[in-house]
Amino acid sequence: MCNKTVQHLISNCPLTHRHLLAELTGLNSNYLITLFKKQMRMTLKNYIQEQRIEEAKKLLRLTNDTISSISTRLNFYDQSYFIKVFKKHTGITPKQYRSDVANS
Repeated sequence: MCNKTVQHLISNCPLTHRHLLAELTGLNSNYLITLFKKQMRMTLKNYIQEQRIEEAKKLLRLTNDTISSISTRLNFYDQSYFIKVFKKHTGITPKQYRSDVANS
């Protein structure tokens, strides 16, 4: 499984739909998760979150969309959870990130 294939498969697939990824690849869901972790050296959940946060950073830099609309667009179930995940991956909140980008 190459990185480009993985990125293509999960680009818009919510984390709760891992079974769809397994179906698309023709692999058992548990095997897919194990294989992914072995090859990518991180969990599928972490990888998907990182990709979503990178997209959030891009949207925060390039648009005036609200944090709420960005979180919805990226399939986070609520704004609070989005902020928590964003901060976990970046060390700052989306609002702080947008402010820092504007001031640089």
